[in-house]
Amino acid sequence: MSNFLYALKGQFTVLNLLILLLALAFIFNRYKRRRTAIIFISGAILIFLICSTAYLPNYLAGKLESKYLPYPAATNFNDSERVLIHVLGSGYVLDKRLPPNAQIGWCALGRLAEAIRVHRMIKNSTIICSGYSSLGLETQAQVTKRAAIVLGVDSSQLETLNLPSTTQEEASELSAHYSKKSHVIIVTDAIHMPRAIKLFAAQGFNPIAAPTNYKINEGPVQEDIKWLPSFERIGLMNYVIHEYLGNLKATLQN
Repeated sequence: MSNFLYALKGQFTVLNLLILLLALAFIFNRYKRRRTAIIFISGAILIFLICSTAYLPNYLAGKLESKYLPYPAATNFNDSERVLIHVLGSGYVLDKRLPPNAQIGWCALGRLAEAIRVHRMIKNSTIICSGYSSLGLETQAQVTKRAAIVLGVDSSQLETLNLPSTTQEEASELSAHYSKKSHVIIVTDAIHMPRAIKLFAAQGFNPIAAPTNYKINEGPVQEDIKWLPSFERIGLMNYVIHEYLGNLKATLQN
């Protein structure tokens, strides 16, 4: 079941679903089953409107993001306790023209910035950068470490996990190299945090959330037209589907 959910998580997108419904409509229309074809076309239109307007994507994303509050300014760790701040990977590019903070991209940079903020509040904390290289080159963990150094973190307070390619592998690698009794703070996108916490808890840690990169903001921003379809909302809905399926897989594994 978990392998099926992993495959489904990668392929189940709004666009793929629309293509499937329209293809079925074409096939049934070709064989003179026009009523069935109209049902599939109507379903495609309905799904497009639901997923491309703000209402459902924003609601579902907000439900995920509200599960964990931002990391507080006050901390309760003893100065003698070691704290691991694990920055989860999120993709990068090896473009030698760019400084390392630009190579890791906006998403990873947001995660790293939050990790540095938390690191500066906690004595004896270590930032763990993770992520592999699919090409066998410099890993995302190594590039993220270089970016942290550029942003003022001492290299002695940075460590890397160079093998993980997924959140589950990041949790497993941390478990293989560090004590389960360590204080572990997870830094990732707020929408991804519920799944990450489940996966790290399954490895025996008692993880603490430090969410960032919020998709849904409640501040005084210009009100958009919620009923107007947009590709941005479809992208958000794809992210929501990915996380809900990932959460289901993590729950079944536990």
